[in-house]
Amino acid sequence: MSDRLSEEVRVDNLTRRFSYNVGGHLTRLDEIGYGENAERPERHTLFERDTLGRLVAKINRDTSQTFAYDDGDRLLSIERQPSTVGKQLGITEEKLEYAYDLLGRLTKEITPDGTLGYEYDPLSNLTTLTLPDGRQVNHLYYGSGHLHQLNLDGQVISDMERDDLHREVYRTQGKLTSCFGYDAMGRKAWQFASTLPADKLSQIHNTGINTSLLVEHAYNPIHRRYQYDPAGELVRTLDKLRGEIKYEYEANGQLRSRDTGSLIGSEEFRYDAAANRLDFNARQFDKVKDNRIRQWRDQEYRYDPWGNLIEKRSGHSKLQHFTYDCENRLVRAETLVNGTLESAGHYRYDSLGRRVAKQAEINGDVEQKRFLWQGLRMLREETPGQDILYLYEPGSYAPLARVDRVEGEGQRVYYFHTDQIGTPLELTDSDGRIVWQATYRSWGAVEGLPVKEVEQNLRFQGQYIDSETGLHYNTFRFYDPAVGRFLTQDPIGLEGGINFYKYASNPTGWVDPQGLANLFELGTYGGLNGDLHVGDNLQAHELLRHEFLVQQEVATKATRLAGNPSIALDLDHHTRGPAKDTRGVGGAHWHETQIRASQGLGKNDFAPSLKRELDITSGALRKAGVPASRVKALKRQAKKFYRSLSGCTGG
Repeated sequence: MSDRLSEEVRVDNLTRRFSYNVGGHLTRLDEIGYGENAERPERHTLFERDTLGRLVAKINRDTSQTFAYDDGDRLLSIERQPSTVGKQLGITEEKLEYAYDLLGRLTKEITPDGTLGYEYDPLSNLTTLTLPDGRQVNHLYYGSGHLHQLNLDGQVISDMERDDLHREVYRTQGKLTSCFGYDAMGRKAWQFASTLPADKLSQIHNTGINTSLLVEHAYNPIHRRYQYDPAGELVRTLDKLRGEIKYEYEANGQLRSRDTGSLIGSEEFRYDAAANRLDFNARQFDKVKDNRIRQWRDQEYRYDPWGNLIEKRSGHSKLQHFTYDCENRLVRAETLVNGTLESAGHYRYDSLGRRVAKQAEINGDVEQKRFLWQGLRMLREETPGQDILYLYEPGSYAPLARVDRVEGEGQRVYYFHTDQIGTPLELTDSDGRIVWQATYRSWGAVEGLPVKEVEQNLRFQGQYIDSETGLHYNTFRFYDPAVGRFLTQDPIGLEGGINFYKYASNPTGWVDPQGLANLFELGTYGGLNGDLHVGDNLQAHELLRHEFLVQQEVATKATRLAGNPSIALDLDHHTRGPAKDTRGVGGAHWHETQIRASQGLGKNDFAPSLKRELDITSGALRKAGVPASRVKALKRQAKKFYRSLSGCTGG
């Protein structure tokens, strides 16, 4: 008897049927949509496998793709051929190629936009990234891999200094030095950018003076403080450029309000049980169906049978139309004002689903852009005669700096200054002058741009705003900051949460750089580790350890339970000890070991009862900095799952 999923009927009646070969590998996906008039269109995807079960071909309405591997099962190439329908959507022929060293590390990535080269140190830390134009981004480390410097062809972009817990405390940014302080949970407590040179700040720090006292000095053009509640939610920020902002939350961690001290900038929110945003109007409850919001404030929405937003009407004058390929990727967008075309966008993607080109037309002006990627991070943005190179904080999608080149003018370096979750708030030049500054509403819409000498399009981590639509491109989906949700359903389905359009419970502590499951998202062990969960640098953590379930005789040692409730964690929150955790706090596994030891248990010794075991594992999550609301929800799911296995009704 197999426990493989054969059919999925979603809350909006969209049906997905899965077929497998004798080896248990997916070979066919049949989808049956459900339209506004109950129409049921179908589409089909075929997956061809070799004798080892590896995917060698993927065929759908728009394209056929073939995959080649080396003897070590490493991907060597992806080739794409568009169908007639695909060509009409702008899809082109393409080949991506990869090369590896003897240790299996990626050394070369060949794309239609050029070749990226990778070099590593003996610990497999990336030391040199060679760009298609020959420039080299160099990474210098200390210890086991803590970044100490970034330079471009020897020109220092940024030097970093870290404390005894290896947390970044200083960062040079041109003539400014940014300083960071942390609370006991490793969360950012304050930051400032100072005109004092780094060596002076380091001397002050080493004398034992409380560096946080320097935050509000006049020679700091940028400074802010952060305050959190016992559940780990951000409740207050103090910002030199933005003043004081307070936040309140629902019991489940959803953002309830943002208070700026004025009626104009303050916001309040309410939600239904599936986290859909609602107006403060009881009739709104009648308008939310199947998580496909039809109306919110002065906006009206229409969807295609696959759940993709195809029309958005704002007020009486503005109308937007959206067109998608058969993999739900936005390929065309049009904005009409009073019936006249104001703007249009055309978008192209590579075989990995990354957007590699766009053409935008606004009031008759046409702009062409191409994008180069390093993995799933946008590395370069290119327009005729100009390009922008983006550099990021290590292991993050939070931008650190960008290097602009204009033909005939050389290059300029600009530095990002972000908030506690990596959203850009300011951009400074090499002289420390603010050239771009933004204030946002809660869900990422720009409230104001007091300074905009330089165009800056990055928003929440992993997001890029398209001025022709006002939407944020979010790697695998598009995000609408006006309503705080995605235009299309989550590619990973229920593993991203019960609401396929939801961004996050709150935008003050959560990020979703790829439009998939985000940090602290709840799902199942099988789903969060499955093929649909495209590489997002997150790992599934079970609250009920599989070995405990075996000990309780409700599971077998040989087979992990795919349905075991789990939470998506990054390495810091999951497996790292305080010495390697960038927050200096330690992950859930480390804290779990400490708690077990304090109770006389070994690392792999388990408590005799469900209650005591859950107290240990949930306590470890809280100590690792996971929000209390997430731990509580996961604990409820784990209890329910255990009872379904054991047939018990008690705990």
